[in-house]
Amino acid sequence: MPLLFAIAYYALDVLIYLLLAVAILSWFPIDPGNRWIRLLHAITDPILHPIRAIVPSIGGFSFDILVAVLLLGVIQRVFLRALAS
Repeated sequence: MPLLFAIAYYALDVLIYLLLAVAILSWFPIDPGNRWIRLLHAITDPILHPIRAIVPSIGGFSFDILVAVLLLGVIQRVFLRALAS
């Protein structure tokens, strides 16, 4: 079972990095038809869409990625505590 928690922990780590990549790439004019960008959005959008429905954008700024990273960080800490015990 600890191996499963370790795999989930590192998978969440990769997901957090992908969300940060989406945030950084949103600052640049990138072709949305690019296959790597589409893959990145295909991975991250299922996480971001429910958060976008709950958290409104404030003053033109969207905080969905920030909320997602914070929630995934909390889940990671739960996995880390499960690994420690």
